Amino acid sequence: MKALVTGAAGFSGRHLVAFLRSRGDDVVAAGHDAETEIELTESREVERLCREVQPDVIFHLAGTSHISAMRANPMAGHLNVIKPAVTLLDAMLHEAKKARLILVSTCQVYGRPHRLPTPEDHPLAPVDTYGSARAAVEHVLKSYLPHGLDVVIARPYNQLGPGLDRRFAIPDWIAQQAEGPDPSGGIVRVGNLDVRRDYCDVRDVVAGYALLADRGERGQAYNLCSGQTVSMRAMFERACPGATASVDEARVRRNEPAIQWGDPSRAEALGWARRHPIEATTDALRAAASPGSDPV
Repeated sequence: MKALVTGAAGFSGRHLVAFLRSRGDDVVAAGHDAETEIELTESREVERLCREVQPDVIFHLAGTSHISAMRANPMAGHLNVIKPAVTLLDAMLHEAKKARLILVSTCQVYGRPHRLPTPEDHPLAPVDTYGSARAAVEHVLKSYLPHGLDVVIARPYNQLGPGLDRRFAIPDWIAQQAEGPDPSGGIVRVGNLDVRRDYCDVRDVVAGYALLADRGERGQAYNLCSGQTVSMRAMFERACPGATASVDEARVRRNEPAIQWGDPSRAEALGWARRHPIEATTDALRAAASPGSDPV
């Protein structure tokens, strides 16, 4: 399979490129700081890339996934997510109409769900900038389907794994404890630990993207999640044993959903399964942060 991955230098993008290459796919890794450097908001550049690559499938992962950064600058956040997606859809119409597009969205499009676990037909009702930007892309996408584009939507839930940086809660907690005066205890600054989240290992999620490329139904959305929910307090206790949590008001998101819990049965019906227990992933990240340890 000839695959084009946008956002290839990001957290999920790096794992997806590695996964696809491990199974023998021909992969072009594109985006900022990627092997193929490209400005994804420039239509001529994106059209040229599609024309030259002629991919069988495009995995679109570009656009920031850091919720706090988008909350701080909503206009830039929306443009960062929406414009690259629309530019790519237009380029596909002209230069890669036969390709399948795996459009990576997010569980944040559901907002505060009234059905738990949440299925894909739940209304889109985002409550933050990131979710609203991704929901906007999904709505725009509907206008392209009548033109014959083959698009499948992935809605991943929270992800954890090797290479996730400190902008995200759990790696930051682990780093705070490891760098503090007492690596076996100490005080760690946190946000709201009473919310509950649905976590998967990123390596399972990117395997799900590849499965959707092979078996997903055109125009359909698929949750990629564990089907279980865990409190952030339990995640903290696992990630930072012995530490004391100190709530930092700057880290508390005022409008965040109390619970995110997805229904993965639609993806599971295609054969998707989780092979990396999130507890083991958390333990590995903690071990990797210990002095003298090797990276995960």
